[in-house]
Amino acid sequence: MVRDWANLDPLALSLVLEKLEEPIDHVWFGAVCKSWLSVAKLTHQNHQFRTNVLPMLMIPTISKTVSGFYSIPANKVYPFLFNVHPVERCCGSSHGWLATTMDNNFITLLNPFKNVAPIQLPPLIHDSPPYHKKVTLSADPTTSPNDYAVAVIQNQSGYLYFKSARRNIWSYINIRYSHVTDITFYKGLIYVVNRWKLIVTFKFCDSNDSCHGKMINPSLERWHEDSDCQVYLVKSLEGDLWMVERFMDFHYSSEDAYLHGSLTKSFQVYKLKVDDQSGKFLGMKKLESLGDNVLFVGCGDSISVSASYFSNCLQKDSIYYTSEYDPNRPFVLELYNVKDGSIGRQCAPSSRWMIPSPMWILPQFQWD
Repeated sequence: MVRDWANLDPLALSLVLEKLEEPIDHVWFGAVCKSWLSVAKLTHQNHQFRTNVLPMLMIPTISKTVSGFYSIPANKVYPFLFNVHPVERCCGSSHGWLATTMDNNFITLLNPFKNVAPIQLPPLIHDSPPYHKKVTLSADPTTSPNDYAVAVIQNQSGYLYFKSARRNIWSYINIRYSHVTDITFYKGLIYVVNRWKLIVTFKFCDSNDSCHGKMINPSLERWHEDSDCQVYLVKSLEGDLWMVERFMDFHYSSEDAYLHGSLTKSFQVYKLKVDDQSGKFLGMKKLESLGDNVLFVGCGDSISVSASYFSNCLQKDSIYYTSEYDPNRPFVLELYNVKDGSIGRQCAPSSRWMIPSPMWILPQFQWD
């Protein structure tokens, strides 16, 4: 008896699709035939599927047109061809978009998963040679083409710039605290944090003048006793703003003082308490558990996903991150358990380090 795979019951097909955790598996599912594609499109109209997306780790390669995307459930790397725009360096991933640069003065936003045109941003000119450390977005330019904003951390000293989609001019964000490590948009404000946990907020400004921020936690204005750390900002599943502190040991060459590698020792996670109306800082609470949150931190936007929804492939109370730069060894994907302080290792593929470091991205494929 020959089975008519193309005309299987749609309910049965949707149940099969629900078992596939990897977004790329959904694409292959829809590529089988027209009836399977219609089931996939209908399923992805469901809010639960649109909001529960598992990040993939984008791994740079020597090629400017091909990158690798590492899947945690499949434990493999999928080659990905950038056929719309050559990529020399990625300096951010946000809302499914990549911020890339072929020249340090120019930033291009591209979405490798949707058939949309790249967005060329105006050049950023500064006195010193620019290096775009991180680029982040307030919203998806696909769904909010006239109502999104871009923020940039430039150079290691942390020059900050901002522009809205409605303007073609950058505004300089005036901040006197150096070593900015992360920036994010949260409830109508821009939040900036440096390696000593100093947090500064800004209102969106659409002027040619510089924007002046307000430090919301002045009680922490001191040199942190452990300065070898990286600090991230991430929005929890509950809608709160969390600060993640990553403590590291850095190893420098005794001959040339250049960084030759580092080792992650531990993490601490804090829930920030800020008044939504006034922006007043009310304190922060150290978290002993992440609840249903699993965190992914790195060079791009930090991401939080549901531990219960992805219980088959993610470990509860964990923070996933890549080992820090070390040109003498392959990078590995590691996870830190907030409850017991243990560090585990995901069996990531062996690959030599490239600049920049791998970064997490949400693969939001086009279904319409």
